[in-house]
Amino acid sequence: MRIRPFDFKAAVSLQDALIQLDQSGPDAKVLAGGTDLVLNMKKKKILPSTVISLHSIKNLEYVEEKNGMIHIGAMAKHADLAINPILEKEVSILCQAVGLIGSWQVRNIGTIGGNLCNASPAADSAPPLLALDASVVIATLKGDKIIPITSFFCGPAQTIIKSNEILKEILIKKPVNPSAGCYLKLRRRKAVDISLAGVAFQAETDPTGKRIGQVKIALGGVAPTPIRVPDAETCLTGLCIDDAFEKIALCAQKAARASKPIDDVRATADYKSTIVNVFVQRCAQHVLTTLKNQRGKS
Repeated sequence: MRIRPFDFKAAVSLQDALIQLDQSGPDAKVLAGGTDLVLNMKKKKILPSTVISLHSIKNLEYVEEKNGMIHIGAMAKHADLAINPILEKEVSILCQAVGLIGSWQVRNIGTIGGNLCNASPAADSAPPLLALDASVVIATLKGDKIIPITSFFCGPAQTIIKSNEILKEILIKKPVNPSAGCYLKLRRRKAVDISLAGVAFQAETDPTGKRIGQVKIALGGVAPTPIRVPDAETCLTGLCIDDAFEKIALCAQKAARASKPIDDVRATADYKSTIVNVFVQRCAQHVLTTLKNQRGKS
């Protein structure tokens, strides 16, 4: 498959990229890892007049801790994030998820910003970031703006980012109390396949470590966008950890009902609903057991 001719520009800074993007018009596209963009250009699904590469902008690839927040540069690669010590310690659920994206070749070139901006309903990085209450920093010529990730996705392949804006950074608040997370993904093959359904389950205790202070559950691959299921989250919030185990089945049932999955070429709605039910139970069991063990060691 041949790609239609286009103008190629390499930005030397984020400001340069924003200027070039604004001057090139709405048909221009930003190149990060390119694992999705190049494939879509070959398939003629995207026909940009101009492609602006961000590869020379080295200060967009980082993971840092500042004032109780974790900052992730949009150009950070999946393979690096999967083994990052800061993420493994504070929000391991994200490491789990990005470590399941595509093949090792894709993970070594694909970026977290690109994965989010591609806005696939099955994007593996989206559910854990939703479960972590992350925010995104969007760079514009007028300055940066911070948006909750819950408001970022508009539909399949659609986000709130305008044609002359660029995703710059992901922000995650560090857990204050003991926490744990689990991400499970169903795929038809053992590797190199997008998610049929994905479940992210993140929980944090109260300051005593004995009760569930908050629960966040996010789903991918079941709706037009990755979603949260607040009704299911409330089933466990406020309970003693030991008592929470008894409510896992109810939590999973509510998550399956709230997901309202749709039929598509990959799986039926009923099948996806069943998977959500099973995966929420497995995730919850793992997370609650982890929190209980952490309490026993304290």
